[in-house]
Amino acid sequence: MPPTLSLSRRGFMQSTAVGIVLATHPIQSHAREALQLDQFMALSRFATGHEALDGVVGQGLMAGLRAKDDTFDAKADALAQRIAQDTPADVEALSDALQGDDLHDTLLAIIHAWYSGVVAQGTQATVYTFNAALMYQPALDAVPLPTYALNGPDWWTATPPALSDMPDF
Repeated sequence: MPPTLSLSRRGFMQSTAVGIVLATHPIQSHAREALQLDQFMALSRFATGHEALDGVVGQGLMAGLRAKDDTFDAKADALAQRIAQDTPADVEALSDALQGDDLHDTLLAIIHAWYSGVVAQGTQATVYTFNAALMYQPALDAVPLPTYALNGPDWWTATPPALSDMPDF
C-alpha cells in the first residue's frame, strides 16, 4: 500500500509559491543576461577594434541600445551570426559587406555608443560614460575632464594644500 501524502492548505500554498518563484526567478534571466552581455562585449570588441572595454560601461550601453530599439537583441544576435558566418577580416570589411543591410545600422549604433559614450542624440541623450568613451582616449593625458569641482575631477582624493596665514588688516 503506497504511503499517503498529507499536505495542508498552508503547505500547498507555500510549495506553489516556491514553484512559481523558481519558475519565474531571474536566475535563468540573469544567466541569459550575462550571456547576452558577453556576446555584446565580443561584438563590441570586434566593432571597435579595442580589446580592453569596460564591462560596466558595456552593460549600460547595451541597456541604452535596448531602450532605444526594442529589437536590438535580435539584431545583435543576427550581427554576431553574420560575423561568425562570413568571418570578415575586420570591421571595415564587415561594414562594406553590410552596405544596404539593416544590420549596418546596428553595427554603427554599437560603434557610436562606444566612441561617444551616449546612445541617443540631442537632448534625449543619456551619457553612460565620458572618460571611458573611446573618442576621449587619444587625448586622455592632455584634455582635462570637464567638471564643476573646485580643483578638477577627483580633487578630494588628494590632501588639500595647506592654508596660508590670513593677512592682518
